[in-house]
Amino acid sequence: MKAQTQRNLTSALALVLLASLLLTACAPAVAPAPAAPAPEATAVPAAPATSVPAQPAAGADKKPLVVLIPTEPNTLDPAVNYDYNGAPFLGVVYETLVRAVGEKDPELVPGLAESWEKSPDGLVYTFKLKPGAKFHDGSPVNAEAVKFSFERLLKLGMGAVANFSDIDKIEAVDDTTVRFTLKVPFTQFLPALSSLWGPAIVNPALVKAHEKDGDLGQAWLAENDAGSGPYKLGKWDRSQQITLERDPNYWGGWGDKYIDTIIVRPIGESTTMRLMLEKGDADVAIGLTPEDADALAKTPGVTVPEYLAGSIVEMRLNTTKKPLDDPKVRQALNYSFDYEQGVEGVMSGHAKPMDSIMASGMPGHYQPSFTYKKDLDKAKQLLAEAGYPDGGFPLDYVWISGLERDRRLGEMWQADLKKLGIDLNIREMPIATWWEAQASPETAPQTFMGGWGNDYADATQQVWAMYYSGNWPPAGSNYYFYKNEKVDKLLEAARIEQDQAKKDQLYQEATEIIYTEAPEVWVMQPNERVALRDNVKGYAYNFSYTFNYFPFEKMYRE
Repeated sequence: MKAQTQRNLTSALALVLLASLLLTACAPAVAPAPAAPAPEATAVPAAPATSVPAQPAAGADKKPLVVLIPTEPNTLDPAVNYDYNGAPFLGVVYETLVRAVGEKDPELVPGLAESWEKSPDGLVYTFKLKPGAKFHDGSPVNAEAVKFSFERLLKLGMGAVANFSDIDKIEAVDDTTVRFTLKVPFTQFLPALSSLWGPAIVNPALVKAHEKDGDLGQAWLAENDAGSGPYKLGKWDRSQQITLERDPNYWGGWGDKYIDTIIVRPIGESTTMRLMLEKGDADVAIGLTPEDADALAKTPGVTVPEYLAGSIVEMRLNTTKKPLDDPKVRQALNYSFDYEQGVEGVMSGHAKPMDSIMASGMPGHYQPSFTYKKDLDKAKQLLAEAGYPDGGFPLDYVWISGLERDRRLGEMWQADLKKLGIDLNIREMPIATWWEAQASPETAPQTFMGGWGNDYADATQQVWAMYYSGNWPPAGSNYYFYKNEKVDKLLEAARIEQDQAKKDQLYQEATEIIYTEAPEVWVMQPNERVALRDNVKGYAYNFSYTFNYFPFEKMYRE
């Protein structure tokens, strides 16, 4: 689950997400690949294997589609990027072996792979690639490219790599057959492959040509692309805009309506976004404040659909820094926050309080035996038990520039903490600095706003990514630097447990411990709202990828 920086934000995040389980797709079986263990039929039929040539389109639109987002991504490298602001780029420039589709009950469908098989022991997955798939430079997307992309991801050890740490080896059996062997039977391997973050296939030749000092092309890919998707990167003017250009030779083909150019602009002020949309200077906007979204919903020529999301907004607590290394202090902070005021006062009701460590409605949602609610007397009691009867300590609170919601949440919390004798020092931080700061326990502030949305549609992915002690940044998303040996053992067992009832029991126990030890303040589960000019057609909310993902190849104007 990637961090929201809008979804996290979103967390994005977002972002974020509705409830349903990505099930292993079932359909007619395909013949087993050479030398693979006797496969269990879990293959899905492909879309037509033949590539559709680009066609002149009477409905082609030369006017750029302008999309506004709150903050820009930190990098465009799909193996490194792990924030929602990368989704508008990653979702159409790069492709994955499988994709998830659907606003509700998302399902896995073929991406670059036309079919797949899983061995009976759950350790070996074999994929047949679609013939004719090509990168933007015309070179083929083959098994060697898939092998290179995943080996690069694992070597870099960044971004969403925690989702793929169970890969033991990747083999290019032939040009169109690739085989993954896992160390353990990770039950959510297929859904993990549908994520926008991590499993994107990159062009090996381009990456190798731009490698410097053993960086695996990371510096070059941060501002360039090596993908095979319907759009390619035109130019990134940092802090200004990302320009995406339609690839007229896209191997998947084009319909008779499309937009040639997409411009994604980071706009930190929600009011500015609203005015641009009202005047027709922009076509789409996300990350608006509730007030601006409400105003646009009443504006002629604009629509603002709203979705119950699976993302969360959270206050991250650095559990390695005093006094936050004491669970009682962290519990007190959870009892000090006014969740209802956050939902009603800051979000105007377009959110709901959380009842667990994960968003409700998400498959894999487990609920603890109690719920944190504002109770300043309880908070005082816990602080006294921890040795702080009068508070008496300051707390740093960091929010990302451009995220007005998070500033307001901090100011709201500040007033209640003052009653406990705790001074909250609110600091704004640019997103690039924020990413750098949270990369280690030494540099991460005491508390900092973030968000989370799952990388794929299963809440248990969040539990592993964010609370397993082996996933501290930069190789994971445990931004609290939380460690509990019993939780680690429970998550390790649950990750490979094939019996669902036993898996549920393991996750339920882990959820209870994590929630009780409170490595964060679970602020709210926001709804997601997208503002569009009403002549923009083809947008579809994707539960798995959140509102930061846009199917630009299917969008057009009327």
